[in-house]
Amino acid sequence: MKVLAAPGPVSYPIIASKMKNKDIQIVFGKDGNNDVDVILDSTVSLVRRNLKIDYITIKGLMVISPDIGKKIGVWRKGSAADVLTRVLLREKKINAELIYANEMQELVKMLKEKNIDSAVLSSAVAKGKSFEELLNIPGSCGAKVYKNEDEFIRLYTEGIELIKEDPEGSSEFIASTLPMSVPKDFIIGSMKNSVLEINRLHDDTRFANLIKDFL
Repeated sequence: MKVLAAPGPVSYPIIASKMKNKDIQIVFGKDGNNDVDVILDSTVSLVRRNLKIDYITIKGLMVISPDIGKKIGVWRKGSAADVLTRVLLREKKINAELIYANEMQELVKMLKEKNIDSAVLSSAVAKGKSFEELLNIPGSCGAKVYKNEDEFIRLYTEGIELIKEDPEGSSEFIASTLPMSVPKDFIIGSMKNSVLEINRLHDDTRFANLIKDFL
C-alpha cells in the first residue's frame, strides 16, 4: 500500500496503522499522484487538486470558537480554514472582518487579548461550532482511492482503532514519523476531539460547488 498524504491529522490513522503493518509506504506531501494507491488530504485541498473525494475520514477538525463573531481570526490565508470561513460568511450573509495569522497559537493569544472576538481553530485546542455543523459539509478530511480500496479501508480503520486504544503510544509513533515537529498533545487532541470514521462519499458535487469560488 502506497499512500500520498498531507502531513496533517488526515495522515495520523494511516501512520498509526504502520505500527502493525510495516509495509505501508507513506509519501508526505501534495505533489504528484503517480503510482499511489490512495491520496489523503483535507476535503478542500482534494477539490482544489481536482480530485474526487471517495471517502470522508475525519469530521469536526476545525471549529469557530467560541462562536461566529465580527472579527474572526483565521489560520493562514488560502488554507482550508480560510476557504470554509469565507464560504460561511457568504452563505449566512454575515459581515465580518477576517484577520490572518501564520500560527495557531497567535490566534489563541489574539482571542485571549480580545483583539478578535472569534477564531477558526483546531478542535485540538478549542471548543466551538464545526463547519460540518455550520455548513452541512461532508467532512474535514478525505481520501481519493485509486486501487486496493478494501485494503485501504482495513488499514485506516485499524489505525483509528489503535489511536483509540492507545492514544499515548500511537501519538508518540505518529510524532516520530511525521516530517515536521508536532507536539504529542496536539496529535492526541486532534484525534480525541474530532470524529474519526471512514465513510463512502458517493457524490462530492455539492461540496465542490459550495467552495469553488474561493479556491
